[in-house]
Amino acid sequence: MSEAIIGGLIGGPLGAVIALLGNYFVIRDTRWGREAAEERKAAVTLLGLLRRMRVEGRRLTGWFEQEEFTEDCMTSVFAFRDRRVRRRLTASVDLITSAAMARDTHGDDAMLAVTHVAMRDIRECLEARLDRKRLPKPSADWARANSNLDDFMTHALAELEEEARLALE
Repeated sequence: MSEAIIGGLIGGPLGAVIALLGNYFVIRDTRWGREAAEERKAAVTLLGLLRRMRVEGRRLTGWFEQEEFTEDCMTSVFAFRDRRVRRRLTASVDLITSAAMARDTHGDDAMLAVTHVAMRDIRECLEARLDRKRLPKPSADWARANSNLDDFMTHALAELEEEARLALE
């Protein structure tokens, strides 16, 4: 008798609840998988844009080049669902374009120093996001460049000149 009651409960409302929970988990996991695939694709695109700057020597010489680079990068950045990731990636892309605008004032070496710091931060953020880990704490150089780019570039140029002077001695 109790077996019939238990069987009726499992086959009745409890069975419906179990089926509903199963559907929920399948839909949730499918959505997470789709989002992860979109983020991987965006990361590859963003890294490709940065590679063009680093390896192929793409220079953001004019206003149009800077705007085009920013728009291309932001298309990838907006694919990330986490607001903190988007904010951090946007700040790094802005550092790269701002350093390109300040090249005339500080020179290529200072611009390259800022670009290196920003690209390293982008790679670290993408790696953490794709591994589903917390965002790493920004480096001290990134934080300084982000808070006062002109001061960072001046200091970076002074460091490079000091290294060159010491190498000649």
